[in-house]
Amino acid sequence: MLHRTIDRFLEGQRWLEPLSDTLQGWAGAIFRSRAGQALKTLLNGTWLGHPLHPVITDLPLGAWTLAVLLDVVFLFDRSSTWHAAATVAIAAGVVAAVGAAVTGYTDWSDTVDRERRVGVTHGLLNLAATILYLVSLLIRLYGGSAGAAITISWIGYLLLLAAAFLGGELVFNIGTGVNHHTWEAPITEWTPAIRVGELAEGVLQKADVRGTPVLLHRKGTVICAIGNTCGHAGGPLNEGTVEGTRVICPWHASRFDLCSGAVKGGPATVNQVRYETRVQDGQVEVRRSPETYQPN
Repeated sequence: MLHRTIDRFLEGQRWLEPLSDTLQGWAGAIFRSRAGQALKTLLNGTWLGHPLHPVITDLPLGAWTLAVLLDVVFLFDRSSTWHAAATVAIAAGVVAAVGAAVTGYTDWSDTVDRERRVGVTHGLLNLAATILYLVSLLIRLYGGSAGAAITISWIGYLLLLAAAFLGGELVFNIGTGVNHHTWEAPITEWTPAIRVGELAEGVLQKADVRGTPVLLHRKGTVICAIGNTCGHAGGPLNEGTVEGTRVICPWHASRFDLCSGAVKGGPATVNQVRYETRVQDGQVEVRRSPETYQPN
């Protein structure tokens, strides 16, 4: 199959590993501070409720697709109006591509292994396409050969399509950016999760409730419960740390409110399932809250 051929090819490109290490090192330096963390959360799209990158990628793809169509019309009509319109579309795509690159780089900085390898190739192809479109734009603006400008932009479009294919590979075959707890069956009826005596004060405790991992945390008489699987990449929240009223995912440092499940910091963009709790016959019982932020 095509994706296996691509995988084997990329596995042989050893130079991608040191490049990825360097690029992720830069991201770590940029986002290390408190201000950097806030910027990362913004670029991840936490405020939007799902990754920001795919929203922005539609803009350059749409603009450059329109430019291809306008150039085709120009080749038949030879009216400068069509050529000028294609130039405007290409310029809009180049501007939008900057936003797509920044958000994509931010999301990619948390990837590993095959996901990282495919992701960096996706980014490099998009970068090459953007450079070609920028060259085409400059030729158009400074009165160069229309044929050369069109040829260069069409080569860029082919690279863009290849990058889009790898983007689909990342999402649909690897699961990058997909809510990792969306297929876990939420507990809809009161169900025993753990004995009260086993739930220590202030400790993150995982309970397997009919096959669904639930995170429990007790503070005084208040017992909170949310989904244990981090929606971002599937990290086990019970192995994380507590910071005030929040749990920090051990894998990529996403932050969630322990009682509501609301995401408070990226790279996660979706909230955890919230569970109501009660104590019955020495057992802590849970069921999905009707007000949960993520009803599945």
